[in-house]
This record gives sequence, structure tokens and C-alpha cells, in this order.
Amino acid sequence: MSTSLSHRGQARRDALLATARELLVEEGFDQFVLRRVAAKAEMKLGNLQYYFATRDDLLEAVIRAEFDRDLEAVRLATTVESAEGLKTAARALVRNWTTGAGSIFGTMSLLAYHHERFRELNREIYETFYRELGVLLRRVSPGLRDAEISARARLITSVLDGVALQIHAGTTGRRELTNRAADLVVTVANG
Repeated sequence: MSTSLSHRGQARRDALLATARELLVEEGFDQFVLRRVAAKAEMKLGNLQYYFATRDDLLEAVIRAEFDRDLEAVRLATTVESAEGLKTAARALVRNWTTGAGSIFGTMSLLAYHHERFRELNREIYETFYRELGVLLRRVSPGLRDAEISARARLITSVLDGVALQIHAGTTGRRELTNRAADLVVTVANG
């Protein structure tokens, strides 16, 4: 999408992304069609297509917007003392992944098996996430080699993904599980 949108146009685009996110999270990928998004946004299909020409364009924009929220949580955590910042980021990520983002990223991951566009998006998002998480890891354990930072970032992501899946599956003790995962993230970071 061109960056030449007016302030009003950008606000409308952001509102469309919020509407599309809500539809995807609440009704699933099968119902995520441009006509339904347009109807939910109370606009004509052609007006929606001014902002997002195809369903894939809209879906990619929703995924990127969701990922930006994750990056914000990780970057915000770098302003806090290192170990506590890592715990803060872990809690924020699990909270986000269990309140809608999990279904968005799950959709991306499933599409990545069959569609090159989403395979590349999946790779880009995970590589960026590992790199940003690496900034926090370097603060907790300075002097680690890049390969070790990458391995720990992947392990931490796996732990948080698993916790989010367990919470989504209805596991009781959400807060305790999230706090234990945050403690485990610091343990992994420290080696």
C-alpha cells in the first residue's frame, strides 16, 4: 500500500484492519472474505478494495499489524531491567497470543504450508521476532555468540507458543502458567 494516504485515509485503513482482525478472530478464516469485511465495516466492496485489492493483501496487513503489537511489547521490555524486562515481554506476548493473535498467527502458519506469499511472511516475521528478542537476551546474558542467541530465542518462542496453546485449550491456572513460563524464559536466557 502506498504511503500517500491522507490522515483521514490512514485512519480509515486502520479501522478496516481492526474490523478485519475482529472478523478473523471471531469467525475464522473461512468467513474472512472481502465482502464480509466490507459489510461489517459498512462500506462497499469497491471502497474496501481501494485499500486492500485482495483478501491476501488484507490478511497480510492484519498479520503485520498484529506482529507490530508483539514487537512493541518486546521493545518496550528493553526499557526495563533486563531479567524483569524479559518477564514483562513474556507475559505481554502470552496475553496477546491468547486474546486473538494466536488465531491470526495460526492462520499465517497454516497458509505458509501451501502459499509462498505466506511462507515468506512467516519466515520474515519469525526472523524479525528472533532478532528483536535477541536484543533482550544480550542484555540478560552479554557475550553470547549469535548462534546461541538465536537458539535461545527460538526455544523461548517455543515455550511461549506452547503456553499460549495450553491456555487457549482451556488449561486452568492461566496466571500461574504464564508466570512460570516467564520464569522459565529468564532461566533459558541465563543458560
